[in-house]
Order: sequence, then C-alpha cells, then structure tokens
Amino acid sequence: MKNNINKMGIYLVQPKGKLLKIIYNRNDADKVKDQSKILKVNEENIKFGQSNDLDKRHREFKEIFGQDVYFKNIIIFNDNKILINFKKNLKKIFRKFCLKSLSNRRQMEWMENITFKEAENIILKEYDNG
Repeated sequence: MKNNINKMGIYLVQPKGKLLKIIYNRNDADKVKDQSKILKVNEENIKFGQSNDLDKRHREFKEIFGQDVYFKNIIIFNDNKILINFKKNLKKIFRKFCLKSLSNRRQMEWMENITFKEAENIILKEYDNG
C-alpha cells in the first residue's frame, strides 16, 4: 500500500522568463472584477509560501506559469501550527522585499530585489535559529 501522506512546508517559487504573467490561474483571475488590479510577475520575482500539500502547490504553479517555473521545497514540517507560526515570522523578515496588492495595498508573499538563493538562505538561517 502506497503512503499518501502530503508533505507540508515552506516553499519558494520563481517564474522563468521576462514576460509578466498574472499570479492566478485563469479560473481565479476570472473572479476578479478589475483585471488591471491583478499582480503580474516574472523572473525578477520570487514568492515564499506555506502549503499543506507541497506537490499539489507545485502543480498549481505549473498551471499558472506553465513549465517555466522553478519551485523548491525549502523546509518540510510535521506540525501545522509550527509551520503557520514560522511563516508569520517570515512575513516580517521579508516585509522589505514584498510587493503590495494592487487592489488593497496588502502585503503579498511575492517579492522583488532579492534572489532565489538569498531568500532560501534567509529561510534556512531563520529555521536554524528557531
């Protein structure tokens, strides 16, 4: 019998290419009343996030960006509460890099002016300090 336990944890994702693409899949984008308020990203942007099913989340980003996306599991967690608290802390650490929502100016998890490797190192260092 195959073990179907989902991996949960923190990930980083980065679209490839210079073409700006919306951050939502077509279904979610169609629900937005003002399409001009949808954030667009490219290879200059990185997103950090948490997921209770990292493989599913990777598939979702492939649906959004096609095969031109780099997705990496950074830290795997066994406890959802610890995962949530860790991500809240990351939001504070990454605040200066985070983009703001075009509709409500809320802090997004999409970032600019930071490399994939820099973001990965910050996450790993923070985890080691935890």
